[in-house]
Amino acid sequence: MSSSSSGSEESGEKKTVTIRGLNTDIYDRVSRLARETGTTIGEIVNEALRRYITTLENISKAIDNMIRAGDVVVISGVSSLTVTRADLETLDKPVVFKDMDELIFADDVNNDIIKSKVARIVNVNTVYVPKSVSTLLIASKSELVKKIVPR
Repeated sequence: MSSSSSGSEESGEKKTVTIRGLNTDIYDRVSRLARETGTTIGEIVNEALRRYITTLENISKAIDNMIRAGDVVVISGVSSLTVTRADLETLDKPVVFKDMDELIFADDVNNDIIKSKVARIVNVNTVYVPKSVSTLLIASKSELVKKIVPR
């Protein structure tokens, strides 16, 4: 019985695709980078997508391991969530916030409670924090967060 690879990444097979909704500024930057480095736009996009997928897989594995070990509580799929110090203190384990449009930490949340009760913030568009909370502390716990906004 012989096996063959059809359409897999390893086969080197290439396909022409159209990507709708691509930001023109990003395309122009990739195009310029391709010219400057002597590669093709396709090679750069393939490498970027490969790295992005690997990053997502690694994040997912790490969170899955924390969940399996019973080390964290996961809050996900909520569009917008406001979290107070009391909310965090009621949890007996650190929390992972994931897959949200916005996560808002109330004014009574401080650096110490973030350090002890927030394990990760993953795939959240915007995280709002009190001005007293370190944005670098939030960033150190974040993956795929678009904006961290002090308020």
